[in-house]
Amino acid sequence: MRKRKRYLPLVLMLVGLALLVVFVYISGPRRVWEEVRAVGLWGFLAVTANVVAILLSWMMSWSVLLRSAGVRVPWSTLAGSLLSGFAVSYLTPSMHLGGEPVRAYAVARRAGVPMSRVVATVVLERLLAALALVCVAAMGGLFVLASRELERGDKQGVAVGLGVIMVFVAVGLLSFARDYRWLSRGMSALARRAPGRERMARASVRIAEMEEEVHRALRYRPLHTLLAFGLQLLVVFLNYLRPLVFFYFTQRIVFGFSQLSLYFTLNVFLTTVFWVTPGGLGIAEGGRMGILALLGIPGSGAIAFSVVYRFVEMMGVLIGIVLMLRWGAMRVERGLAGVEDRADPASGGEQG
Repeated sequence: MRKRKRYLPLVLMLVGLALLVVFVYISGPRRVWEEVRAVGLWGFLAVTANVVAILLSWMMSWSVLLRSAGVRVPWSTLAGSLLSGFAVSYLTPSMHLGGEPVRAYAVARRAGVPMSRVVATVVLERLLAALALVCVAAMGGLFVLASRELERGDKQGVAVGLGVIMVFVAVGLLSFARDYRWLSRGMSALARRAPGRERMARASVRIAEMEEEVHRALRYRPLHTLLAFGLQLLVVFLNYLRPLVFFYFTQRIVFGFSQLSLYFTLNVFLTTVFWVTPGGLGIAEGGRMGILALLGIPGSGAIAFSVVYRFVEMMGVLIGIVLMLRWGAMRVERGLAGVEDRADPASGGEQG
C-alpha cells in the first residue's frame, strides 16, 4: 500500500506528460512553437510581470494577516516561505492547497511563535482567497449560463460545481465567524471512534487553537481582514487578465469583459475539480484548449498560452525548491555541529 502511494505521483506525472504530448501533437508542434515565438520579448516580460504581481499581492495579503496576529518576520523569510509553499502546491495534485504546512512551519520557526497562530493566518488567507475567487467566478458564471457556445448539460455542471464551492466557502466562513469550531468538533468525534485516538485527540486540540485564532481575526481585527481580502481580490483580478495579457502580444486580440469572465469561470471549474496531476500537467492544457476554443482561439494558441505561463511559474517553483533544499541542508549541518537551529529558513542565515 505504501509503495503504491510512493509511486502514485510519478504515475500521475507520466500521465500528465503523455496528455501534454498528445495535445501538442494534435495542435501541431510547429504551430505551437510559432505561437510561443509570437509572444516576443515584451510579451514574455508582460507575462512575467503578471505572475510576479500575483505572487507579490498574495504575499502582501498574508503579511497583513500575520502582522495583525503579532507575527513579524523579515520580508526575505516571508517571500521564501511563500515560494516554498507555492512549489509544493504546484507540484502536487492540487491547484489551491498543498504547500500551506510548509510555509506555516517556516514562518513559525523563524518568528518563534506557536504553530497554531501562523496556521490560523494561512487558513484565513486561503479562506479569503476562496471567497474572492467565488465572488468573481459567480459574477462570471452569469456569462457562462448566458453563453450560446456551451451545451445545456455543461452549463448545469458548471452551475453545480460553482454552487458546491460556494457552499463550502460559506460553511467555513460561518464556522470561523461564529466560533462554532466544526473542524475540531468533527475531529474529536472521529477520535472517539477511530483507531489512533490519542493522536487524533491531540490534533483536535491544535485545530481548536487555530479556529480560535481565525475567529479572533474575523471578529476583533476586521480592518486587517478586509485589507487582506482586498489584496486577494487583486490576485484574482490579475489572474482574470491572463488571456488578455498573452493574446494581445501574440494575436493583438483584446478580449472583452464577457469573454474574460467566460474563460475565468470555466478555468476555476477546471482547476478546482479536474486538477489531478502534479501542476495540472496535461489536464490544464487540454481543458484550456476547450475553453479558449469558445473564444475563437485555436488549439496551438491555447497550448502556447499554457506553456508560456507554466514556464514562468516554474521559475518560481524552482526557487522554492532550492530554498527548501538549502533549508534542509542547513538543518543537517547545524545538527551535526550541535548548533541550535535559529537561522532564517528562507534567507539562509541570521537576520535582524
